Amino acid sequence: MIKGDTPFFYQKAKETEQKFKEKVYLMKRKIKEIKKSANDVKEKFHRKSKISRTGNYVSIIVGLLLLMMSWSTQIEWLIWLSTISIFSNILLLTIQKKLYF
Repeated sequence: MIKGDTPFFYQKAKETEQKFKEKVYLMKRKIKEIKKSANDVKEKFHRKSKISRTGNYVSIIVGLLLLMMSWSTQIEWLIWLSTISIFSNILLLTIQKKLYF
């Protein structure tokens, strides 16, 4: 090894290390920006999204009407079907309220 070559290799190693540090810094910055934008999108989605629960309420009302009609005509399978429909929609309403509030 020649004495004059040592500073050259040392300088190249330092330049490479500096370039590597800059690239790592830029990548970390990009990752932070991506995370921030993902969080912003998530917040906007949660703020602006209002879940429409009218379908559940309409299904409950229809189930109650079916229950009354089937009760008056003594159709047993329709009584059970409307009862299950009512309870499943009530369950969906309670689950949705707990998830989004």
